Amino acid sequence: MKNITRILAASSIAFALNASAEELDDFIANLDEVAEETDNALPDISNKSENAGKKDSSKTFYTLPCCRTVNGTVEILKPGDKAWAPVEEGRYYPLGSKYRTVGASSELSLAFGYSSEVVLQGDSSIGTLLAGFGEKKRGISLGSGTIIVKVPNNLPEGLFTVNAPGFVAYNPAGESKYVYTKTLDGDEVVVRCVTKTLSVKGRNFDMPLMRAANEFKIRTSNDFLVTSLYGNSGDILVKLDQGCFSHRDLGTGETKIEEKILDWKLSPRTAVRIYRGKTELGNNLSVTVMTFDARGDLKNRCAFTEYCVEVNSGELGPTSKKAREALAKRAADMAGTEEVEAVETEAVDGGETSSSSEPTQETSDNLMI
Repeated sequence: MKNITRILAASSIAFALNASAEELDDFIANLDEVAEETDNALPDISNKSENAGKKDSSKTFYTLPCCRTVNGTVEILKPGDKAWAPVEEGRYYPLGSKYRTVGASSELSLAFGYSSEVVLQGDSSIGTLLAGFGEKKRGISLGSGTIIVKVPNNLPEGLFTVNAPGFVAYNPAGESKYVYTKTLDGDEVVVRCVTKTLSVKGRNFDMPLMRAANEFKIRTSNDFLVTSLYGNSGDILVKLDQGCFSHRDLGTGETKIEEKILDWKLSPRTAVRIYRGKTELGNNLSVTVMTFDARGDLKNRCAFTEYCVEVNSGELGPTSKKAREALAKRAADMAGTEEVEAVETEAVDGGETSSSSEPTQETSDNLMI
């Protein structure tokens, strides 16, 4: 570096032709000091593989992701290419590329920043999302297998997302894990917040805050008309859509439209089923949202049409055995008879049956809810 600096400064020494010998010696001494300071300021890049993905620690993300470590068979399909190619350790690849690891012992560590990385283990695959020049946001799309995401605990909101059919994981902090499996009926992903926090949102549901050790499973049908959520670990608050309703403001007289939300705690063995259907009129989907407890008993059920105030049935009556028996008794008392027809009901998703009481056709005509 000193030699290069001397060559670049050769033209500057020309002024010394008219200077004294003492002035010339002082100039060269100063030039040596500048060269030495320049050498100390430059990073050591002699070992590329050792420093790959470790520079620019002050920035949230690198301009391009870097393949920090590669073990086993790891391949990449860059945008515009038709064939997969081997991944080279220490190289930076364009956004929009697809990565896959082949074999149970294969692993790829893809660094998005100084302390942000995505790890593929075993037979797994992901894709990186395209981003405009200078755009700070980054994200991946799940393909298959086991994927681990590690980001800083203080990562700004909205800068990194994990995308999959049926949901988007957003605002990650710390470590999160995703096990993706494709089935004949659709896709199944086990989502686990390993450390810190994570948020997950899908159509008609939102998990604003998952904490460490929280885990759930989500299934999405191939036609995206059925979504199922199953609790595995911890208690996760899920906000479920119940359509929208209109009400008149008594102060201003204005009619306002607001969304109705059901808060449900997704605990181990509890479940949520969301069914969507295409209506004959209009483009909005009709939606039925149901929740089930750990025994498989139906606890909540509501039906509505998306973005349509006029079609919203709201909560569809009591569903527990005790509530049904009380309702049947009330109907019998109102009708002046003790005849109650017992009906065997089966939980839609719980796999258990329980006997409950339903009013007869004669008494149900007099029933008022």
